[in-house]
Amino acid sequence: MKLGLLVTIFLIIPLLTFSQVIQDLEFIGPANEGHIPVLKNNKWGFINSQGEVVVNFRNDLVYNEKTSFKNDVGVASQQIPCMKDGRIIIKKFIDEIPYYGYIDSSGKTVIEPEFLNVSNFNNGHALALKIEEEFLGRNDLLDIKIKSYKYDVVLIDKAGEVKQYLAGPFPVAVSKKKLREPPRIEARWMSEDLIALKNPQKKWEVYKI
Repeated sequence: MKLGLLVTIFLIIPLLTFSQVIQDLEFIGPANEGHIPVLKNNKWGFINSQGEVVVNFRNDLVYNEKTSFKNDVGVASQQIPCMKDGRIIIKKFIDEIPYYGYIDSSGKTVIEPEFLNVSNFNNGHALALKIEEEFLGRNDLLDIKIKSYKYDVVLIDKAGEVKQYLAGPFPVAVSKKKLREPPRIEARWMSEDLIALKNPQKKWEVYKI
């Protein structure tokens, strides 16, 4: 009986080992914070240094075939998904408009997609565009509400809490036709306590954080 059990165990071990092989990957990115981005069937996931899938393959991770210029720290600058400060950017469409949030190292959503744009985290903080809605009235003829929208550039912590309002508010048209790309976040971290932002008028402003 014991001999039969041992034989069964030895037969199963190679199968378990084989089951950990990840095949047919289309792209393997560089490791960052112990997480390696991998692409399979047009979906991104992450494996660890032992080759184990730690974030399942999904279609909401942010990547770009063509990235924006160097001062842009928002989602358009991210060529492939990456782990920064234990956070990975995700995208969700609401009324055909993309909103951005974050998952943690296990793939759990820790900051709901509610921002028009975000940066990767740096020393426990990230930049985000927080949108605000204002009710202006109602068109009784068309039976629709009339609203306006604006956004502020804010500093958030790893829980998604706004720690500081930096710039804004700036008006924005929230529609699929007019918001084909998220408003840019052009910024430079000058030091741990200083950040420079370029406003929509293309002027730089320096903020103490």
